[in-house]
Amino acid sequence: MASNSRASTSYTSATTSYPSNPQRPSATPCLGTSMSRATIARPKTRPRTATSTIGGGDQQIICAINESRGLSPIVGLAFINLSTTEAVLCQISDSQTYVQTVHKLTIFEPTEILLAKTVAQPPTKLYSIINEEFRDYIRISTVDRKYWAENTGIEYIQRLAFKQDVEAIKVSLEGNYYAICCFAAVCCCVVSPLSQT
Repeated sequence: MASNSRASTSYTSATTSYPSNPQRPSATPCLGTSMSRATIARPKTRPRTATSTIGGGDQQIICAINESRGLSPIVGLAFINLSTTEAVLCQISDSQTYVQTVHKLTIFEPTEILLAKTVAQPPTKLYSIINEEFRDYIRISTVDRKYWAENTGIEYIQRLAFKQDVEAIKVSLEGNYYAICCFAAVCCCVVSPLSQT
């Protein structure tokens, strides 16, 4: 007898708290929302809320997005709120319509989305969906693929986290390659280079 199984969604996050310092982002838990595809519809206009989970108001939130290839893409997202110095790292198993990725972007309301240049030329399905849904109110930028490097993401964690939290953060991010790569991309674009201390 064949079992009827559905692909499950996995959410991963790291939690740490840092003092308010624009050079030191912190990680907060990623929200895990389980909704059926039938209950989620893509809005044609951006819903406005008083505040979002880490955003809202005039806060500047930068988001980097990266994905695996395949039938069930794994999407990594890293949000850094430059106003509050919070960071959220997420890695989710999404559908080919990227409904969960769109939902995350709607919740966190980034002011800018960073994608690798390789997804824009020729445009991938993820790039096309993000561009269609958010281009009217979120700046979408492409940067070199070289900024999406796991080793660089780990180096930024070691540099920006409190020494006593580094190992715990690294353990909680094990196996979350795409989220770490996104964190590296955001940090390379908004935090001072690693060579400076």
